[in-house]
Amino acid sequence: MRPTMNMVMIGVEDVGAVRGFYEDGLGWVAWRTGGSGSVMYRAGGVVLVFLAAGYLAAERGVAVPRGGATSLASFVANRNEVDDALSRAAAAGAVVTSPPRDRDGGLYSGYFDDPQGVSWEVVWSPNMALAEDGSLVAGG
Repeated sequence: MRPTMNMVMIGVEDVGAVRGFYEDGLGWVAWRTGGSGSVMYRAGGVVLVFLAAGYLAAERGVAVPRGGATSLASFVANRNEVDDALSRAAAAGAVVTSPPRDRDGGLYSGYFDDPQGVSWEVVWSPNMALAEDGSLVAGG
């Protein structure tokens, strides 16, 4: 198996609520919708898929916990974008779980949970710049 990742699938209780949060609240545009009621968003070179938790559980053969134990991270170009992103997420219904602050390694970031409990970190790093395509470049 090659070390690649093309898609992240997240099981949620209410795909419609997810669409409202990401599209109406954060301004994302759906890339595709699936026959299973899923919605897909392009996130750089990866596709983020939200689908019904019950469907995902049946497909993978194990229960899907609410929110999970994973945090997704979105890197931004500067510290102000961290603050702006957390404010916009909160206004759209997210719960800020850790406000923006300086962190280890020179990072500046904050965390929020979307309305379905999916954890996000919004990060600015002096050590990892963003390429024009949105991918990370080591060495900032």
